[in-house]
Amino acid sequence: MKTLGAKDSSVRTPEQTEIAFFWTEHSTAQYGRMLRAKAVEFNLSLAASARLLAMVYAASADATIGCWNAKYHYSFWRPVTAIPNGDLDGNPDTAADPAWTPLAATPNHPEYPSAHGCTTGAVADTLKSYFGTPNLQISLFSPVTNTTHNFDNIHDWQSEVGWARIYAGFHYRNSVEQGLILGHKVAHHVVHNYFRPVRSEHDRNQDENDSGAWDQLSHSMSVVNPNSFGRGEKR
Repeated sequence: MKTLGAKDSSVRTPEQTEIAFFWTEHSTAQYGRMLRAKAVEFNLSLAASARLLAMVYAASADATIGCWNAKYHYSFWRPVTAIPNGDLDGNPDTAADPAWTPLAATPNHPEYPSAHGCTTGAVADTLKSYFGTPNLQISLFSPVTNTTHNFDNIHDWQSEVGWARIYAGFHYRNSVEQGLILGHKVAHHVVHNYFRPVRSEHDRNQDENDSGAWDQLSHSMSVVNPNSFGRGEKR
């Protein structure tokens, strides 16, 4: 991490540098665009789109709460602080590097766990549950780099997010991995405990068609020409 995430790194490739900056846009905006595109791609109805967004944002919000609770519980220092002060951590195997700076500006909250890991894990796991497959094609755009990244499955997307935080000099590997795990666990709990299975659109449409046919039949039986039965007369 120290070598890959340094501003003047000689081993980080141009592609890795682009990946680092690509993921510096706020994930809420980035994932919001992707979710709306998925609703259009799968031609989801208004109700189905609302359910998708509710599932994703409920899981993401709860994962963020859990993430920030952990951040301020452990209050672990970022590489931008730890590496220049490596002689103060009580570990004889680490040395201070006062000149070390990260590639990008470090977010102003504690390091562990990775917030991008938490939210990405929650969004990814919810999408997998909603669409029933991890092999979902994901396309994301970043105005920071003005580029689009395409992934053939959910795993590759999450992997790039994790590496991006290392390339940027923001996080240690363990923090990214634990953030993803937290997001997965929260999403699994939310999806399986607060969003009951719903009937398919086909079944609901069939019910509406059957109901409409029954209403027409009932209406035709109730609206009858009284003359067809004759007039009753007193005799």
